Amino acid sequence: QKTDAAIGPMKETLDSTLKALTRCEEEHRCAVEDRDRHLGQRSGLFDGRAVDEVEAEFAVQLKSAVQASEESLRLKNGAELLVATARADLESNTRTCSTAESERTESAAALNAWIEQYAAVTSRMLTLPELDSMLARDTAWISAERAELDRLEHEVKSAEGACEVYAGQLREHLRLCQTQDDEPTVTAAVSLQTEEQRVATEANDAARAVILSDDERRRSNLTLAEQLEKQRSAADPWFKLNDLIGSKEGDKFRMIAQRRTLDVLLGYANRQLAQLSARYRLERLPESLNLIVIDRDMGDERRSVHSLSGGESFLVSLALALGLASLTANRLRIESLFIDEGFGSLDPETLNIAMGALMHLEAQGRKVGVISHVTEMTDAIPVQIKVVKGRSGTSRIVVPGAEPMPTETAADSATPLESGSAPAMSAPVIAAMILSILSREQSAGAVKVSARLLRKEIGCSSADFDAARKELGNRIISDGRSLRLPS
Repeated sequence: QKTDAAIGPMKETLDSTLKALTRCEEEHRCAVEDRDRHLGQRSGLFDGRAVDEVEAEFAVQLKSAVQASEESLRLKNGAELLVATARADLESNTRTCSTAESERTESAAALNAWIEQYAAVTSRMLTLPELDSMLARDTAWISAERAELDRLEHEVKSAEGACEVYAGQLREHLRLCQTQDDEPTVTAAVSLQTEEQRVATEANDAARAVILSDDERRRSNLTLAEQLEKQRSAADPWFKLNDLIGSKEGDKFRMIAQRRTLDVLLGYANRQLAQLSARYRLERLPESLNLIVIDRDMGDERRSVHSLSGGESFLVSLALALGLASLTANRLRIESLFIDEGFGSLDPETLNIAMGALMHLEAQGRKVGVISHVTEMTDAIPVQIKVVKGRSGTSRIVVPGAEPMPTETAADSATPLESGSAPAMSAPVIAAMILSILSREQSAGAVKVSARLLRKEIGCSSADFDAARKELGNRIISDGRSLRLPS
């Protein structure tokens, strides 16, 4: 009875202690959740940087803003000075324009008065276009006209002197030799000679006018020829450019751009092809977009792409696809590559080469997805997603090694798992689950995830988790006690 009496209070004490322990565990769990939530919120503010670092960055930005404001004020003052100067120039130019307009009006009045005086003197109304044409004559033309006028005056004087001599001779001839013909016959002969002389004079004048016109046209043609030669010299680069790339549809320039882009693509593709199979090199046929294959093992034989086997075509196509990804990487980063089928036509050696190239890409940080029915690739690819055909045309997705764990009993769930008591899981499966969880959290906005929470969600032992981390290598980054994907 004494023992029972002593055990009673002890049971009550034990019960109260267990309740207090349960309450403390619940408070500890809530505190941990609050701490994790606050840590997540803290990492979302300024990428989790320190307050001093953020304040220093704001101080630098504020200093830059003040400097920019002072520079803007200086530019504004300079602009206001330029505006004042421009207004002063505008007023000066306005006064100059008014003076010029007045002078133009006075000149127009003087010109009209001169034209009226010229019309009164010569009885010829001269128009402004005719006056412009006359004033456009250069000094050489005026000198030539004056020389021609002097020559004509000299010829007229010479002709007048000769006419007087001939008239005296005629009078002497008539005095000494009287004609036997009657007056009408002589008059008719004189009229006929006069008409012939008139016709000859008109023909001579017409010929002289043609000669003068031809000389004028020759001088004008020389000027036009010089201008034409200058224009041809200025247009020569455009003619050459038109011969090179010009066409109304833009075909020539488009072909040049396409050939240039294809050459750059072949440069990237040949670097990839050298890693896949050093035997082949791709080249472009001159002046076209067609490709040929250089077979180095056959003395650089030039082969058509249609002569490639199935495995060779796959390697060349893979090299071109990787080259295209490298070509577009200047503007867009491509981190994922998916290959749909194509492995069934490969021999074992070519299949090993292709798998080595894909593993090399994966080691560079790219995600490589392969869709294939080739059973030989099952052992070579650790992380797999299988589509299993079901009944009635349905199918389901199965991730090997990631099947749901058996339901734990109440007693097991109340006791934490000791090291080594978790169900055995392979390192590739755990690695695949780590990548899946990190990708999911990154999509949700969480940059990094605690390693303890990862291991707790996967439900594996510490040794298996560390082995999976070693297998992932540089595909994940350790940040203290957390893990994250490479940025």
